[in-house]
Order: sequence, then C-alpha cells, then structure tokens
Amino acid sequence: MTVESPDTRTVIDDAGERKPPRLAIDATGLMLWPPGEGLAGIPRVESFLINAALADPDPCVEVVAFRADEGRFRPLAPYELDHVAAGEISRHHVLRWPGRRTALSQAFEAARQQPWGKRDADRHLAKTVTNGRKGIAYQATKLLIRAYRLYQRARIRSGLRRDVPSQPAETERGLVLISHHILTQEDRSAVSRRAGDLAFLCHDLIPTLRPDLLGAGPRETRFGSYLEHLVRSGAPAFCASDEVGATLTDHMRKAGVVQPVVYRFPMPSILHANASRAGTTSRIETGEPFVLYCSTIEVRKNHILLARIWQQALDEGVKLPRLVCAGRWGWMIDPLRAYLKAHPELLQSVTFTGLVSDEELIRYYRSASFGVFPSHIEGWGYGASECLDFGVPVIVSTAPSLIEATGGMMPAIDSQDQQGWYKAIRRMAEDHAWRSSLVERIAEKHRPTPAGASWAAIKAGLQASASGRSRF
Repeated sequence: MTVESPDTRTVIDDAGERKPPRLAIDATGLMLWPPGEGLAGIPRVESFLINAALADPDPCVEVVAFRADEGRFRPLAPYELDHVAAGEISRHHVLRWPGRRTALSQAFEAARQQPWGKRDADRHLAKTVTNGRKGIAYQATKLLIRAYRLYQRARIRSGLRRDVPSQPAETERGLVLISHHILTQEDRSAVSRRAGDLAFLCHDLIPTLRPDLLGAGPRETRFGSYLEHLVRSGAPAFCASDEVGATLTDHMRKAGVVQPVVYRFPMPSILHANASRAGTTSRIETGEPFVLYCSTIEVRKNHILLARIWQQALDEGVKLPRLVCAGRWGWMIDPLRAYLKAHPELLQSVTFTGLVSDEELIRYYRSASFGVFPSHIEGWGYGASECLDFGVPVIVSTAPSLIEATGGMMPAIDSQDQQGWYKAIRRMAEDHAWRSSLVERIAEKHRPTPAGASWAAIKAGLQASASGRSRF
C-alpha cells in the first residue's frame, strides 16, 4: 500500500508508559564517502536525511552507524558527527570529545566487555580516542586496544576471568532507516536477519530490471532477493516517485511477496536551497550558449546518444550550442570513450567537466540555455528536476520517473530515438519562442521542494511504522 500522510503514534514501553518511538537514520554509507568530495545522487539524498535528523530538536531522533563487530547500530562518535554534519546540530545530538584519557578508558572498558571483537572494532575505538585523527598516535592506540582485547581473551581461556562478558544493552524501541550501503554492499547480510526493525529508501529497482546497464556482479544479481527479504520481514519502503513505488509493488506481487508498505516523500530541492541561502538563484547570461547534462557518466545515462547527435550536427554543418556534461566518470563507458576517440573533433563542441562543486554546478544551472536528460531508466533523475528548480527547460527521455520528476511539463522522447532527440534539441536551440514558453510554464507550475517538507514526510512515515515494533 502507498501511504501519503501517516499519523504519528506512540509505543508503550516495558513500564507501561506511552512514549514516542525512537527513529534512527543510518550514516554508514556517508561515513565512507571521502571528506571534502562533492556529493551527488544517492549520497546527496543521504546527507540531506542525516543533517535533517541532526537538526531536528526531537530527542527521539538520532543518527547511527552500523558496527559490524557488534552486529548492531550505534550512535555516532563525535569525530563521526564532524564527518557527516553539514549544518546546525540540535543540542540533543551534540556530542563532545571527552579527551584522550577518558576516551581511552572508555575504549578499554568496551574491549573488556567485548573481548571477542574484531579488528574493525579496534579501529573504531582508536578513532574515538584520537577523535578521528590518523597518525602515529592512532596506530599506537589501535595496537594497544588490540593487545588489551587479546589479554582479556587469554584471561577468559585460562580461567583467571570468570565473569561472562555482558552483551551491549539494547536500545529503545524504534526503527532504523538504513543507508544504501547497507542495502547494496557487504553489510547487508549482517543486518538482514533483523530486517523487521529496518526501513529502507527504495531509490530504484534498476539492478533487478536492467542489470545489463550495471553489470552482472553478485550485488546486482542479489539485489531483488534482498529487497524481497526486507519487504517480507515488514520493512517499509520510502520512495521519491510514485513510479518506483508502483514498480516495487509490482515486483513483490510477481515474486509472491506480501504487498509492501510504501511511503511517498517529495524529493527535496537540495541544490536550490543551497543557492537560496547564498543568494545565487538568479539567471546569469553568458556569451556562449550551452546545453547542460548533469549526471554520472555511465552507460545507463546514455551520453553516447548525445555524442552521436552532436556529431550528426557537425556532419550536417548545423551549429548546436556547446554540450556541457557535468559529472564524474563512471562505469561501462568503453563504447563512449571509443566513439570520442574515433571523433576527436567532437571535443571542440562537447565538454566533460568531471566532478564539480555545488557552487560550480549552481553556476551551470543559472546560465544554461536548456538541459537534456536522455537516461534509459531512472528512479528519479535529480538533474532533470534541478533544471526546473532553476527555471531551465529540459528535454527528458520517456522513462516514467523522469516525466514524473518534471511534472509532465517538459518534452519527452524515447531514449533510443536519435532522430527525435536531434530534432528536439535543434528546436530548443533555434526556436526561442518555444523555449520561452517552457520557461514560463516552469515559472507558473513548478516550485522547488523545501527540505523541511521532505523530512516531515519521511519522519511521519517512520513514526507510523515504528509504532509497536521490536527493539533495534
């Protein structure tokens, strides 16, 4: 079932008192993202979620990470908060480093309580002692904690220590919204047995529907079965588009799985919100017009179609605006590289920027003549909706989620129809009256989505699902 506006309910604790459920946002995936590197796509959405939770004054909301050595989620350490925080942190979530001596004492106690912990636990504890700083002190601390843990094991084996190490205390009743890393990487098997206490963001079902566009590795082949396990265990799905929710429901029906609980939330206009805070949303006129495609360069995004169109224009003597492809280079792009190598003159009219900062990307949106988004399949299509946020008309493929992301207002052409795309791009470049009418349509019908509205919808869905659930 799809739920739009779930009611907030409470749970009854062991003492019989009514209290709000605990809600946790998993930051495991973002913790692995290199510091200082620009965020795009799923990491950008996860950063929004984490920082919305950190800014929420509700003491029942927290941010956690999965501890593989414990097989459970734990609140972030101060250095981890510094890594993921991008804005204000509510006083309920602020954690201060206690100092090296106190942190070391706490790390020793953790090792004593869990003598069979693995090296991942030692690394994490060493980082808490050094507050995330690497170097000689970190290496020495890690070795010291490991030695102490091995010492405790030896005492237990020799009978010198007779107490049974206690298990970590359970946290309060609630629900964890897991990161994409948990769903798609090695950690997912460690938490799959506890799926009834989890919720997940269903960005798309591309690994199941179109594995040919992602490769045929174990992650892709197992993706559908892991989703089925989550849904079968009662984990609700949060989808940014109706199309993905409907696709997920249809997939579960075909797999013979009970109908999933799907919460629909509006995709936040994160980049536009950043631009609004900086006062950089107004239009910039440039001397040379250009067309923008903001996306990771991978086979699914169909950059090769655009390369062929710009080459066709060169062959026919047609002057198209420069094509600017903003985004990092990804996977399965050998055909595109080969095409560019065979047509070196294309690089005179096509620019690949690589990964760009938010500030640079905002400048591109503010000055682009129009956008293109010919992807074969999407869960949402951030680059398309961001065009509308900045008042830029965009041509999209007929992928249902792209049409939904642009409100059905923009021209849509099949991703395989090169001639249809060629004609639409030429018309958008040459027919100023048509392009202006699309700009007016955007101004009349489209409004960027506030991050607060997205967070409110997600939080309400988590609260409804967490009611009556078991401990996480």
